[in-house]
Amino acid sequence: MSIIKKYIPDSPASGKNTLQQSDALRIEAIRSVIRSAGDDARRRYPILANQNLIGMSIFLFAISGILLTGFAYWQGMISAWLCIPTVAFLTSLLHELEHDLIHWQYFKNNKLIHHLMMAGVWIFRPGTINPWIRRHLHFLHHKTSGTEADIEERGIGNGRTFGPLRWLIMLDTFVGNFTRALVEAPKGKKLYHAARVLAANFPLPWITATVWYSVLGYHAINIIAPYFGVIPAWSAETLARFELLDTWVVVLIAPFYLRSFSINFISSNMHYYGNVNSVLQQTQVLTNPLFWPLQLFCFNFGSTHGIHHFVVGEPFYIRQLTAKAAHKVMKENGVPFNDLATFKRRNRYQPAAGRVVGKQVNAGV
Repeated sequence: MSIIKKYIPDSPASGKNTLQQSDALRIEAIRSVIRSAGDDARRRYPILANQNLIGMSIFLFAISGILLTGFAYWQGMISAWLCIPTVAFLTSLLHELEHDLIHWQYFKNNKLIHHLMMAGVWIFRPGTINPWIRRHLHFLHHKTSGTEADIEERGIGNGRTFGPLRWLIMLDTFVGNFTRALVEAPKGKKLYHAARVLAANFPLPWITATVWYSVLGYHAINIIAPYFGVIPAWSAETLARFELLDTWVVVLIAPFYLRSFSINFISSNMHYYGNVNSVLQQTQVLTNPLFWPLQLFCFNFGSTHGIHHFVVGEPFYIRQLTAKAAHKVMKENGVPFNDLATFKRRNRYQPAAGRVVGKQVNAGV
């Protein structure tokens, strides 16, 4: 790959227009390298040209893995402690597939298969917002990233202080945002905002939350009641019902909450909120080893998602292959890396976090 060096001078009198030109050159340099790295990967691995096949293969692999893992747990072959993280990892693949599907990366010309895949990635991640509604929110996210209009990122806690409500939102976006609507929406509009949350999450998150909190409450009563001298006298029907629900929770619902918290924590902190004026300022790159336990359950999202903001039309697995080249040019052109102070700033972008004006821009051609 040949490199063109373009120097952007520091000038006290340069002003806003010069700064915008600097940003434009940096953004184009980053995009050029990412696209070139993607093209190189496709030349090295011709199978990557079969995008629909790859997407469907990942879809079937993840769902088959979930079903086999769930069956193994049901039969007593593995423990809950192995089942939950295994399914959480497999559903992280489905989350990435959903994101690609939202951008019409698979079966764009076969709407039946496309929408069946959309339904599948929702059913096996049952606490997530309706993916067809999320498509509209996600396109808005790309237009308004880092601003108050970015409903998708605000919906996972981006820009909030780390109080109880943000933690609840990151753990359970449905219940957290429903609570936020009731607590923070203006008087007279609380029910309207709460109804919108309910509508966007009907019906799967309703069912998921009902089962999850019922099971948690059931076990909490069994644990706490004896300390007060009370032994719960559940009927045989109730015991059988909760035994079935326990299996459902271990196989699908607990993995959902583990994966959901991981992606929501990483995403809401690698995106910036406030003081954002260009793509250079929308995201940072998180590669700090502290985050690897969470990155495991969101498919390295913190490290690679920023690449997507520069080049939207690449599947998630391509970003894994081009990350090394992308990170190099992103860092050279001022994209922040491991800006851990974002937690103190409520994710507000701070120029010193990543930007150094007056350096070279490397544009791959």
